[in-house]
Amino acid sequence: MRLVSFKSVGGVTIGAVVDDKVVHLNALLSAVERVPDDMTAFLTAGEPAMAAARKAIDAFKRGEGRDAAIALRDADLQAPVPRPGKILMGGRNYLRHLDELRKEGAGRGEKIITPPMPHIFAKYHDSITGPGKPVIYPKIVRQLDIEGELTAVIGKRAYHVEEADALDYVAGYTIINDVSARCLQAQGLLTISKGYETFCPMGPWMVTKDEIPDPQQLWVKTYINEREVCVAHTSEMLFNIKQFIAALSRVFPLDPGDVLATGSPPGPGMYHDPPLLAGPGRHDAGRDRIHRRAREPGRRRAALVSRFRRSYPVAARAHTNVGTKGTLATI
Repeated sequence: MRLVSFKSVGGVTIGAVVDDKVVHLNALLSAVERVPDDMTAFLTAGEPAMAAARKAIDAFKRGEGRDAAIALRDADLQAPVPRPGKILMGGRNYLRHLDELRKEGAGRGEKIITPPMPHIFAKYHDSITGPGKPVIYPKIVRQLDIEGELTAVIGKRAYHVEEADALDYVAGYTIINDVSARCLQAQGLLTISKGYETFCPMGPWMVTKDEIPDPQQLWVKTYINEREVCVAHTSEMLFNIKQFIAALSRVFPLDPGDVLATGSPPGPGMYHDPPLLAGPGRHDAGRDRIHRRAREPGRRRAALVSRFRRSYPVAARAHTNVGTKGTLATI
């Protein structure tokens, strides 16, 4: 399933993308079957909520409740998890990206070691934004960069879990764009450089884990227009998603709706010569289109897709491969 949070007449609610439609799940369920409108509450409800969602989708596919759907292009999509309890950001998780960091930091005398355990920092709720929403370009920032990252969404409480069981606690996967002010990050201001309002675009949907049985068998690529600037296979991660969850669950509980981004692949704009950075003053046809893809080997079409165009404010637009099983997209 591709689950979304979208604005309807009554507020933000849960839906599912079916072909080129967004289906309002509760419109196809009886009063006793209805699921929570909030994604975190939906995930907390566990398998009964997932089963109800599947029932609603099956009913729609049989031709029921056609008035319960709107065109995907007309839906006001929000981040799939609009207010995660924790926004956990992995870092320094690809060796080739570590090499880039070392090269860039050498002039400042910065020593960057290979992490002995998963490297994590946090973002805050105000940084979350959704597809098609603007990313604010702060006046103080001179170097704005992007890092699209495969992201796990926690589906049930995980506390002191074993690595072998860790994926049992995942509800699904999405993409987070770790927008970063490099000029501030270079001063050691990690939280500030990555914590501005709207610096954490997410979505527009979460693909349930049954659609992506092995998250370590994906190609992750980033393009600016048609130029490939980042490429990595998720098997290259220093710490895979199982290891992240097992390690973090020994520090604090992971709860339904928490999101875990797994770190940037090599090739963010700052590490090109010359740098390929987002900038103000680019509008409409003049905006550069940036998109990311992650797909399983052998699939003709992308399992995960993300795109946006650089502008001021930095415009965030979703690109979707509608009708493709397991497709994700973010800005």
